[in-house]
Amino acid sequence: MIKVSGGVLNVRLHPHPSGVYGRFIESLYRLRKPVKVRGDRHAMISLLNRSEEDDGIYTGFITTFIKIDTDEPWFDAGELKEASDNKVSEISIPEDLYPNSAVFSFLFDTNNHRIYVQTYSGGKTLTINSAGTFFSRLADDLGITAEFGDPKITVVQSKVGLESVFSLPVIKRVIITIQAPNADIFEDDFDEKVEEYLGNLNSKKMTVVFEAESGKSINPNQQLRRLGESALDHGSVKTEGRDLRGATQRSTEDFPKLLHDKFDPDRETEHQAFRRITGK
Repeated sequence: MIKVSGGVLNVRLHPHPSGVYGRFIESLYRLRKPVKVRGDRHAMISLLNRSEEDDGIYTGFITTFIKIDTDEPWFDAGELKEASDNKVSEISIPEDLYPNSAVFSFLFDTNNHRIYVQTYSGGKTLTINSAGTFFSRLADDLGITAEFGDPKITVVQSKVGLESVFSLPVIKRVIITIQAPNADIFEDDFDEKVEEYLGNLNSKKMTVVFEAESGKSINPNQQLRRLGESALDHGSVKTEGRDLRGATQRSTEDFPKLLHDKFDPDRETEHQAFRRITGK
């Protein structure tokens, strides 16, 4: 049995007329742009499959690789010193070839604007945080922002993380950040949505801070938890307080939503297994 794992990103565009998310992912693919994700590791969308676009589904591959800066000094391990200009001049790497590549599946469900990203393949990993960095940096391209405004891409966090931050024995402060656009997170008798509220203010996010009364601990009641659950998709929840070891803080950003399972390669391909764990 071989393991398959993934994570989830939430994409928010504003405004978001019908079909905009499909156009968004196609525009990202057309960039054909390598993006730095960590150190000298880069990534790009190497395939986009539109065969299920009528159902709002786009699938494809993210390929990661090492991008070498050939202008930097080279090391000669045989001589234990910096390589000479003569030896470096013998090196010839085609401009479009990159070493140490790995391929990861992704699925973009435009119905709920979620990108599901494979995070483990053939012994190599692409963390969901790195995937979030990749898509965010792609979305920062001037051509993308000119067409789609200011896309927001965040890592979807787990309810386990929410329970962790609210299980702090003494909670002195709760900081909830929610980015626009967003669904209605308040009670039904509130007329405005956060998306509309922030839009009217020309604001891209809001941060709500709850401070405990002196000598007391904040009680994470149902309303606070509901607000926190929305932030799992659209922001983050942080708590500051004390546990048995003293002053500490916790954040849902440390608990991304992860998808895990195993598959039999004689019965199922890796891509099929990935689709299965996404539920799509």
